[in-house]
Amino acid sequence: MFTDHARVTTIGEGERWWVSLNSFQLFLEAFWKHLRPGGRDLGETIRSSINFAPLARIRLGSFEIPVTGAMISLAAAVFILGLFGLWLGRGLKKYEITGKQALAEKLYLAVVNLGEGAGMNREQAEAALPWTLSMGLYIFASNAVAVIEMPASAVNPAVPLSLALFSVVFIILMGIRLVGLRGFGYSLIDPMPGLLPFNILDYILKPVSLALRLFGNVFGAFILLGFVKTIIPLILPSILGLWFDVADGLIQGLIFMYLTTTYLGELIEKANHTKERMALKKAQV
Repeated sequence: MFTDHARVTTIGEGERWWVSLNSFQLFLEAFWKHLRPGGRDLGETIRSSINFAPLARIRLGSFEIPVTGAMISLAAAVFILGLFGLWLGRGLKKYEITGKQALAEKLYLAVVNLGEGAGMNREQAEAALPWTLSMGLYIFASNAVAVIEMPASAVNPAVPLSLALFSVVFIILMGIRLVGLRGFGYSLIDPMPGLLPFNILDYILKPVSLALRLFGNVFGAFILLGFVKTIIPLILPSILGLWFDVADGLIQGLIFMYLTTTYLGELIEKANHTKERMALKKAQV
């Protein structure tokens, strides 16, 4: 390498310009090959995009923790939401509220109204709000980071599945907290005791439905964007990315939050309905 460098520095001025021009032409040819429509292998692009192998490993003594792209996106989402929460929580007033406080109050009332519309009373909706709202914002932020070229978390199947399992566990535990263990048992035998196996099966199918819905939408958008970047890599992917990474991430977060709230409201309604039915039956005896 040093010999070549010495040789180049000894050549004439005209030959030096020729070497520079030739290098620039080679760079332009390689750049155009990368950018021109169909210039890259679509299969290779998709395979590299859905590679879930660890990007790094953290060693803690004899333990080794693999760090995947989804983990990085989730950590970034936690950091972003933490900053967002600190920003919204500062400078709250009782009177003459600021615009950000009005935004926080509207968000709060929207989620509470969603809970009341799902069959909860005001107190129950407020108890569920921190969990459901955090879940929706978390899904949105962890997928919207793809707009800055970070991998969308839900592209990794483990993320939608874990979120779906958490959602169902939350529904069961919050339902027991709001209506009691007996009330939860009542919800399993509504509208009749013979449907107990099917109501139990429903709790097994719920996480599957939630996980597949989230994974399918985000993964499909991810593959579509990868396809567009391969065929037409300039301008259009950036425009579509604003929709699929930001708007679609927001929609998926809202849907996940809405379904979790609806399932919890359904549990409470079933518990109350069975309780009223059994009380009426007891009064008639």
